[in-house]
Amino acid sequence: MSVAVALSVLSAGLMTGTAEAAESHPAALCSGTASGFLAKWGPVSKQCSYTSPASGWKGRLRIDWNTQSGTSQYGCVEARMSKAKNPDPWQGVGCGSSGSGVIKWPANTASMVEVRVKSMNSAVINVDYSI
Repeated sequence: MSVAVALSVLSAGLMTGTAEAAESHPAALCSGTASGFLAKWGPVSKQCSYTSPASGWKGRLRIDWNTQSGTSQYGCVEARMSKAKNPDPWQGVGCGSSGSGVIKWPANTASMVEVRVKSMNSAVINVDYSI
C-alpha cells in the first residue's frame, strides 16, 4: 500500500468516523477517531480536552471504543493524559473489535486525552472512541 493511499484511507476514516462516534455516543463528554496500521501505532488522536472535577473525583476516566461497524477490524487501543511536559505513560484500554478501559486522571487536572491504535489484522484500522 502506498503512503498516498494509506493517508487517503486514514483521512476518510477520520472525517466520517467522528460524526459516527458522536451519533453512537450522544451522552459522551467527547468523542473522536483514531487510526493505525498493521502492527504499528498510528498517529495520536487529540480530539478530547477535559478538566476533572476538583472534589469527589475518583482519579479515573473511562474510555469506550469500537472499530467501525461492518468491518472485521481487530486492534489494540492505548490512551493517556497528555501534559505540556512529561506526558503520562500510555495505558492499555483493550484489544479486539470493541471495549472500554480506564486511564488515570488526577482531580482538578485540565488536559487532553490522547488515543492511539494499531491494527492486528488489516492494513489500516479506524477506531471511534468516547469519554
